[in-house]
Amino acid sequence: MSLSETITFFLFGLAVLFVVAVAWIIFKKRKKWAIALTSVLVVGYIGYYAYYPYLKVIIHAEKYEQVSEYLVTTYPDRKFMVIPEQYEEGDTVGYFDVNDEETPDMGVSLHVDKNGQVQQTGNWTTGEFPTQQELWRGLEFGYGESYTLDRDNIEITKQDEWIDGELTVFALTIDGMPAIAVYEYSRAGYGLMDLQVAEDDLFVSTSAEGHTFIYVDERYKEETAAVLVGDGETISVDAAEHKGKLFMFE
Repeated sequence: MSLSETITFFLFGLAVLFVVAVAWIIFKKRKKWAIALTSVLVVGYIGYYAYYPYLKVIIHAEKYEQVSEYLVTTYPDRKFMVIPEQYEEGDTVGYFDVNDEETPDMGVSLHVDKNGQVQQTGNWTTGEFPTQQELWRGLEFGYGESYTLDRDNIEITKQDEWIDGELTVFALTIDGMPAIAVYEYSRAGYGLMDLQVAEDDLFVSTSAEGHTFIYVDERYKEETAAVLVGDGETISVDAAEHKGKLFMFE
């Protein structure tokens, strides 16, 4: 039982004691009535306290059916994992973690209120510490708008990578456009330092720790590409030679 539920039952118990005390004052000359009322209140309180855990199991099962029906109706072409299916001690009645079966590492938290309405209360990831080569996958959750079940799927594909100690750079394709993501990675933690996504051109560049990184998409048709480097200088690179690869120069 949660702290809030414990406090609620405590206050309810005080209310019962108050009513019992008032009843004995009112019916002090009719003790049988006072005893009868006291018995009804105390037995009712104890009975409800004992039944309450089973009531939570029943209510949660009903809300599980409601959230499952909501998902089937709203997203008929998708399959979801919904937990917890059965209420266990420590769970909150009517709250569920939901994820698309295709994305088991991230999902949303849904709440079914007393009227059967389903609302998203948050989103989540498994929080597992990624390998250095898999850092870019965090963008599937964090890129663009906050993750919801209604958000359009973002297609992110790794094309190449460059790793030197803690500095980690990926050439990516995000929704069909070339991109470069720069991370810092160590045993103590990791973080996204920079993300550049091409807007119109099919090439992109960025600078980090004295290095300039360039990625030219395979679809780029020109022989050369004019790239703006960190010091404001524009250089011409051989696009034909470096297509589809992440390359670096200092």
